[in-house]
Amino acid sequence: MLIRIGKTIIFVLLASALALVQFSLISAWPGIFSQLNLILILLIFTLFFFGFEPALFLALLFGFWLDIFSFEFFGRQLITLVLVVLGTQWILKSWLTNRSLYSFLLLILIATIGYNFLTSGLLFLTLADRGFLFLSQKFFWLALVEQSAWSLLAALLLFNLVASMTRKLQPVFLEKKPVL
Repeated sequence: MLIRIGKTIIFVLLASALALVQFSLISAWPGIFSQLNLILILLIFTLFFFGFEPALFLALLFGFWLDIFSFEFFGRQLITLVLVVLGTQWILKSWLTNRSLYSFLLLILIATIGYNFLTSGLLFLTLADRGFLFLSQKFFWLALVEQSAWSLLAALLLFNLVASMTRKLQPVFLEKKPVL
């Protein structure tokens, strides 16, 4: 029991530190580097390799910390991250048949697109001045492409790293047994 509590505390502290790094460090990087979204990548990685419950717990934790740090309305990141995890879980269970690199890349891409549309849509709905819809702004589409490229690159690296460490993702070759 004590070991499980210790693991949970370490898990919460590491996730909180990653949320702090994402908000204060990575978001301040210049140009295309600021579009790296480690939180979204880690969420989909956790969903893909460890299951729905840990990913949902991480989404709640990351959403809480990002909302604490953010200047927008409280709950925007929390709602967005939970909806992204729910949507990607549904896609993983109902559409994708295996846990291959292509499935992981597709999940990362869908999550990135969904995350950007949800955060921009919620921000648009809560702004007092609704001058321009986010879909008509060049910055939205450029950020979406940059974030998708970073996410796919990170997915390739993470998947290959995990595949080299575990036999769970190794290809299975069926041998045909002779019929007697």
